[in-house]
Amino acid sequence: MENYKHVKWDESLSVGYVEIDGHHRKLITIVEEVRSLLDLPTAEYRVKVGKVLKKLSDYTVYHFSEEERIMKQHRYPLLEEHAKIHDSFIKKLSGALPLMAVGDKKTAVEMYNFLSTWLVQHIAIDDHKWSDYIHEKYPNEKF
Repeated sequence: MENYKHVKWDESLSVGYVEIDGHHRKLITIVEEVRSLLDLPTAEYRVKVGKVLKKLSDYTVYHFSEEERIMKQHRYPLLEEHAKIHDSFIKKLSGALPLMAVGDKKTAVEMYNFLSTWLVQHIAIDDHKWSDYIHEKYPNEKF
């Protein structure tokens, strides 16, 4: 099939909190699992994709809720704005999942390209905003 740009963890993405960096690493790993399915024959893709999509969906919801809990706990002033970004992402992902699950590889390719770009940009920009805030306001905080 195509030659995809792989998304990889890079230390510049670190928000400085072990727990959240671990979440981000895991999300990147799951997104790469999606990519690995794209080169499979359609029949094999259909057999395997459901499990990976469920993992992606479940872990994304879990991760976003944990980030929002941390932001709320630390009174991050842009929590509502950040939560809306998360909600928008979940809606986009949820809209694509049924098509991807039945073997629509065109949608899967588009979604992989979106996921790999969005995730890195979201971590590098949006997540660094809240983590910078917490580092500044709560310098001894660890999680």
